[in-house]
Amino acid sequence: MITILVADASENLSRIKRARQTFYSTFSPEIEALRRFLNAYPLLTVGIMFLSGVVVGGMLNAWPSQFIIVALLGGFGLAIAHGSIIGLPSYVSVALVVPILAFATYASLRVLRSIEQYPRTAAHLTRLKRKYHPISNYLLTHAGAIGMTGILAFSTFLIGWWVTVMIAYLLNAKVSTTMKGAGVGLVLGAFVFWASYQGLLRWIPNPIIITAITLSVFFVLARIILQKAEHESEKPSGESTPT
Repeated sequence: MITILVADASENLSRIKRARQTFYSTFSPEIEALRRFLNAYPLLTVGIMFLSGVVVGGMLNAWPSQFIIVALLGGFGLAIAHGSIIGLPSYVSVALVVPILAFATYASLRVLRSIEQYPRTAAHLTRLKRKYHPISNYLLTHAGAIGMTGILAFSTFLIGWWVTVMIAYLLNAKVSTTMKGAGVGLVLGAFVFWASYQGLLRWIPNPIIITAITLSVFFVLARIILQKAEHESEKPSGESTPT
């Protein structure tokens, strides 16, 4: 009996060892990439882990976590509406959104830069580059005196923080430049959304309707810019838009 138990235990250990070896041989590039990222950005890794925990908390109905998820997905407009439901003043809501989206911008750009040499992500990054290439070129062409920081501030304010991440990645912008532009765009967005909300609140005492109005206006403006960028990207290289 003891011999059988020892044989079974030995076989189970062998299976575990083979499974571990198979796992490491299959995912060794991912493990090595993760190890390099941890060594390069330990504090950022802690922040990402904390944010991931917060997202899980949101799924478990913790209101601070839900607020962060809403801010990441919907920006200032949805955050103001959600904040009003849980009792946060509008100025507190927009003030909280700024650091949340700033960290998301910084972390996303760092992660993209870290995995760009990773073979298994090449196809996904290529699709992202193809998707955001028109708007990147359009803004760069029409930047004028505002420069890279102005481009990133404009995209953050009008289109969204995730577009800013992709533009900064495609144009190889420095992280410091990206964060300056994103910071300006976030502060400007916070002020505009707060002022719009306070102004409309006098006439429409419903935060959800106000949010729908402001988000619709910004969505339409963003779509116009994106469609114009896509239209110009389809033109021959020698053709320009008449002024």
